[in-house]
This record gives sequence, structure tokens and C-alpha cells, in this order.
Amino acid sequence: MAEELRDIEPLGSLLGCQPLGIVSDIDGTLAPIVDDPDTAAISPHCRALLQALMAAGVRVALVSGRSLEKARAMAGLPGAVLAANHGLDIWVDGQVETPGDVREYVQRAKTVLQELGRLNVPGMTVEDKGPVLAFHYRRSKAEADARQAILEALRASPSALAFRIQEGRKVIELRPPLAIDKGTALALLVSRMGARGVLCLGDDTTDVDMFRGVAQLRRGGMPGVNVAVHSPEISPLVLETADYWVRGVAGVEWLLAEILTALP
Repeated sequence: MAEELRDIEPLGSLLGCQPLGIVSDIDGTLAPIVDDPDTAAISPHCRALLQALMAAGVRVALVSGRSLEKARAMAGLPGAVLAANHGLDIWVDGQVETPGDVREYVQRAKTVLQELGRLNVPGMTVEDKGPVLAFHYRRSKAEADARQAILEALRASPSALAFRIQEGRKVIELRPPLAIDKGTALALLVSRMGARGVLCLGDDTTDVDMFRGVAQLRRGGMPGVNVAVHSPEISPLVLETADYWVRGVAGVEWLLAEILTALP
């Protein structure tokens, strides 16, 4: 179970790893959660700190459930590598890498939307991310009813049965049932960056895959630490798989500033 990270001392040995890799989720970690996901943005302080860390030699990777286009726009960090759609799209050195198996699900997702054409859930917004569909119900006045209505509609859609249902913070996603997630993306990006130690940041259940990816790297001998970003909505599973926690985006800003100061 994670414990609160109150000072930088427990990360001392990790910060000695050169180059250090920082792998972070975006929404809820670097960007505050907002009612309208289209208006979410990385906090200016987080962005400035990540830029300073990269200038100091730290390798930075962002791993997001957003579409690649949206994740890149939110990041505004040209020197960072990116995994979008939970690892289905990889952005490294200006090149996009998408496994061939993913492409067939783009059309299948469109068919799902056609089948759900009559779905009317007050407060729901649908995010079309190509092979992934996200149904946000944070703005619904009756969140439990909205969640249930979305799940029932998805289970009644023949095309939706070809996808895997994944739930997050007030969102239900349809994802291709492939052996690709934020954990596999983390392992790939850490290797591409040439990092010799990794600090992982995340706040949601989809970030548990990243935390488990770090645990696997540790078993292989690479130093790694998982830090959960605490909120009133945090799942117990996130805290169970993390090593430490900080409170909200402000806690991440504090941590990044401390790392910048403590770098050898």
C-alpha cells in the first residue's frame, strides 16, 4: 500500500540513475480533471518543470488514454515521447507507430456509434478516438444511472462486443481486445529513451498497468518507483499498486520541482 511522499529522500537512489526516465499520465496527473474533457490542459507549472527537467537530461514520456492528436496538443512538449490511446499509438522522433491489428477497430468503432445512435444519456459526452470510444458521464446529474445506461447500451450493441470495456474516473471506454496497454507502452518507451531508472506517475485505474510495468522492470533489475496522484475519486487499486502518493496536480508540481533541485 502506498504511503504519502513528504520529502524527496526516499527517491535518492533513483535520482542517481542517469539518464532518469519520468513516465506520466496526463489527465488527473499533470492536468486537473474538469467537467468538459475537451477543455483539460496540463498545468503551466507542470509543463515548465518538465521542460526544465528535459533540459537537465531527464527523459520524459507521456502515456495517455487520449487520442494522439489531443495528447500532443495537451502536452506541448516537443522533446517528450508519447503513447496515446493507452499505448495503441506511439509517437517517437516525429514518427507515429500503430500496430496493424489496431486499424480494423477504427471502422468497428464507427459502427458502434451508429448502433448507439439513439442512446440519450443526459450529461454524457462521447469522445471518438479512432479505435477507442470514451463515454464520459461526469456532467450527468445522476452519475450512477448514466453509468448503468451506458453499460447496458454497450452490452446490447453487437459491434461493441468485439471490444473490451474499461472503466476510469467517470468514463467508460471501449478498447480493442489486444495485448497492448499503458504497461506495454511504458516498457517500450523506457527502452526507446534509454532510461536506466524510471519514475512513474498516474492517478486512475488505467494507470495501474503502468505501475505493474514498472514492477516488472524492477524484477529485471531496473530501479523504478510508482507515485499515485491522490484525489477523492482514487481507486484503492491505484494505491495498492503504487509505492507512494502525492495529493493532486499540486503534489505532482511539488515532486517535479524537488526532483529538479535534487538532480546530481
